Amino acid sequence: MAAGTRFDLLIFDFDGTLCDTRVAIAHCLERALGKYGRPIPAREQTENIVSKGLSLPETIILLDPGLRSHSNAVSEMVSAYRSFYRSEGDTLVKVFPGANAVLQRVRKLGTKCIVVSNKGTEAIHRSLDRFELMPFIDLVLGEKSGVPFKPDPALLNDRIAPKFPQIVKARMLMIGDTEVDIKFAHASEIACCWAAYGFGDRQHCMALSPEYIIENIDDLGKVIMSSEDV
Repeated sequence: MAAGTRFDLLIFDFDGTLCDTRVAIAHCLERALGKYGRPIPAREQTENIVSKGLSLPETIILLDPGLRSHSNAVSEMVSAYRSFYRSEGDTLVKVFPGANAVLQRVRKLGTKCIVVSNKGTEAIHRSLDRFELMPFIDLVLGEKSGVPFKPDPALLNDRIAPKFPQIVKARMLMIGDTEVDIKFAHASEIACCWAAYGFGDRQHCMALSPEYIIENIDDLGKVIMSSEDV
């Protein structure tokens, strides 16, 4: 048990929680749609859909509903998106100020930190390495075909909990910025901290009643520390 803290395992979302990827994601979605001659929505519409925190195939289908019954085309677009993200998107990603300091502090407390995202694992690793966050992360779980992803609680029960058998759910905290993150936490029966500075719609996220709310990542310290240590 991490001394002086409420939680022993922090489960971080990536997009909109540790890093600001809004511009990178929208840019690469537009590039992928354009490559195949598909209609490109207004940037505001793209960002609204991205704010839902869905998987990449789900996001593409919401952007272009005509692809719903064309799984092969969606798969090709996913591949194109990831190629554009690697060549053009990575440089558009920005780390949220304070993320490195918060993770360093958490590491010193002995709390485990993992990143769980509906984003591709390779892209997450590239950014964590680029911003020197990887030394503070114990595990990265990204989107993987055929395995559960947020908000399915099987993600916690089957992929996370077995790797940390000594940590009970009452000592786990999900930190994320979208409705999907909050729904995942509720379905998994763990506490949730909503990152209000991220991409999620405030009205929709607040309606889901997250246990904690932070307006910037620096505020996380107050959430995880025991009351006598704040």
